[in-house]
Amino acid sequence: MTTPSSGGRTKLRPNGGDSPEPPRLRSVVRISIDREALAALDKQALAAQLGVGLVAGWLASWIVGGSGLLRYALTGVVGSFVGTLLLDRLGIELGIRNPLASRIVTAVIGAVLVVLAARLVA
Repeated sequence: MTTPSSGGRTKLRPNGGDSPEPPRLRSVVRISIDREALAALDKQALAAQLGVGLVAGWLASWIVGGSGLLRYALTGVVGSFVGTLLLDRLGIELGIRNPLASRIVTAVIGAVLVVLAARLVA
């Protein structure tokens, strides 16, 4: 077998064929997990976010309908991200002084939008 650096010839396939072997592609994306950051992740904040998501999903189900604990949690948590992103992008300030109440209302707005969008798609 020959290499491209030896006289400009291409590398031949091992089965003896005359066609050159295609170049191998290297992955551009490298995924690594920072184990220290994962260990330092605040588990209380995650539990609080899940609790806010449950409450927001339950309140959203009152507004647009739906049932199920898993559905409450899923729509509430996704809704909290959607609500926060949407309100920040639009520059809307709710004017609620209590941070927990503000997070819940924002999550409910997002959860209602997530449920309505899911119904439009389905």
